[in-house]
Amino acid sequence: MHRINLDSNIRLDLISDTSFNIKNSIINKHNIKIERAKVDLTISKKIHKRKGYYCSVFFEDITDLDSKKNIVKIFSFELKKLLKKKNLLKKPVLIIGLGNHYSTPDSLGPKVVDNIITTRHISLISDLDKKFSVVSKIAPGVFANTGIETFDIIKGIVDRIKPSYLLVIDSLLSTSLDKLNRVIQLTDSGIDPGSGVGNQRKEISKKTIGIDVIAIGVPTVVTLNTIVKDIMFEYDVDKVINNNSDNFLVTPKEIDFVINDLSLVISQSINNTVHNMTK
Repeated sequence: MHRINLDSNIRLDLISDTSFNIKNSIINKHNIKIERAKVDLTISKKIHKRKGYYCSVFFEDITDLDSKKNIVKIFSFELKKLLKKKNLLKKPVLIIGLGNHYSTPDSLGPKVVDNIITTRHISLISDLDKKFSVVSKIAPGVFANTGIETFDIIKGIVDRIKPSYLLVIDSLLSTSLDKLNRVIQLTDSGIDPGSGVGNQRKEISKKTIGIDVIAIGVPTVVTLNTIVKDIMFEYDVDKVINNNSDNFLVTPKEIDFVINDLSLVISQSINNTVHNMTK
């Protein structure tokens, strides 16, 4: 028996998955942990993540009602703080739900968008109530179904309706079983569509789109590499794992229920923030 290196080919969607210590602050509230980090250019090159601000909200149970309320409250606060810092609060926004509605682990983005309150159509014909922002939304689907790059769809819409910023939601990939469906990541560094299901497309970021891109993601799958690493690390698993093992993605059997709860928590947090609906 011998050890094998399982980390060399594993992508890092979550900033918290990196072994490099970049945590600027850690806060605990209501059994929920908030980690905030600033990635500069030097750190960015070391961990192969884009520079920017990252906030991770960790929790244990998304299905418990009290926990759900606390997560909404905390994540709404973190999102509002980031938008305010970037002078984007109350500015027109296009909310984008990336992913495949027909694949449960990849359906987080579209499900979130389903519950977003849109107002742009109303703003075109009358003044909005002061608490509402100009919001539009779209779930562009996936390249395999549309035949169109997600980037091209988004760029075309941005050029046409000219929002001040994008708020993009997608499923992510984790290298930790403990984080599966238990952390929401918020960042101003943009996102790589499809990375969570091993089908990475052109990045959606300020560099490529031309406006600020705020990304929200939850790890809904892990690779076979991760399973092997966590459960069979001391064994000779050369017959189980090979260079193609990242093609096998694993998700919990209760993913249908968890995705619904996660999508409701994130959509409520977004509605509370962009429309100032918090009490």
